[in-house]
Amino acid sequence: MAYKLIEGGGVTTPQGFLAGACYVGVKSRKSEKPDVAMIYSEYPASCAAMFTTNKFCAAPVILDREILKKGKARAVVINSGNANAATGTQGIEDAKRVETEAEKLLNLGEDEVFVCSTGVIGQTLKVGVIEEGMPALYAALEHSEAASDAAAHAIMTTDTVKKEIAV
Repeated sequence: MAYKLIEGGGVTTPQGFLAGACYVGVKSRKSEKPDVAMIYSEYPASCAAMFTTNKFCAAPVILDREILKKGKARAVVINSGNANAATGTQGIEDAKRVETEAEKLLNLGEDEVFVCSTGVIGQTLKVGVIEEGMPALYAALEHSEAASDAAAHAIMTTDTVKKEIAV
């Protein structure tokens, strides 16, 4: 079987898939590089996911496992800068708020948006800035290679280790 390589496009290569990204302020530094992304299917879509098998997992994983049970999803919202992990019940509530806000904006039903977070562990997610930035994120959605690249860059995170030397 021969495969045909399709140049460019990324997640927006298939017709009907849009991507976008913007800066909302999840990341603490003032770089204003995009820190939240959305990938959206204009049409109903079947979904699949791979999750950690670790019993200790982030709030979005707990939420998304439940969404996956329905087998259909239309979008994913991903933030970087905060993993929304080790945040307990509050973290699950925050992930659900992001999901609900995206569903309202996209005019979708309940449990049609996955939520993913990457970044610092153990800090409460600044869910309010994500909710406030959702209209800008929606406006950024495009069917283009540039939008796909913007979404990819928005979800990148860099973990650094501070080394302290005792004297």
